[in-house]
Amino acid sequence: MASDTALRGYAADAPALIDAYEALDPAILYAAVADLFPQAPSTIVDIGAGTGRDAAWLARVGHAVTAVEPVAAFRAAGMRRHVGVGIAWLDDRLPQLRRLGGRYDVALLSGVWQHLDDDTRAVAIRRLAGLLVDGGIVILSIRHGPGAPSRPVFPCDVEATLAAATAVGFTLARRREAQSLQPANRTAGVCWTWLALRR
Repeated sequence: MASDTALRGYAADAPALIDAYEALDPAILYAAVADLFPQAPSTIVDIGAGTGRDAAWLARVGHAVTAVEPVAAFRAAGMRRHVGVGIAWLDDRLPQLRRLGGRYDVALLSGVWQHLDDDTRAVAIRRLAGLLVDGGIVILSIRHGPGAPSRPVFPCDVEATLAAATAVGFTLARRREAQSLQPANRTAGVCWTWLALRR
């Protein structure tokens, strides 16, 4: 399962994180992959949605968005801040996502994968494959570098992630490297790999 320690850390740190999350511009964050989001209204699941910043961004342009977030403080903040945009909120967590039903055109995982170990990632990638319609896409960011002490991260090998994805039927649509948008993360040497995986 997703690291219980990380989830406890996010819950404890939520008061300090909510405004920082909301301050990030999704259009800049997703610059490397933004053109892969469908132009027509589509079904999108944002897994590890945090405060719903990205879910709201997508819902405002006509997508039907389900925001999956296991940290109650983030869900509550998102429901307050993004009222009226049509986000469906769900308390659920990787890797099994037992409460999440339906099929989606896009599954979005931003800043999530690093909190799963290799065994859990193997379960999660199979679950993601089952969530997508034919031709659907996973947009996934992989963190490189240290995490906050209260929210530990696991190292992630991009090639291993691609191999696991290929084994369950995904093909690579895009791979891009990106700097962190947060100055403290850049100082700490954090960078990201964006993957787009087509089902």
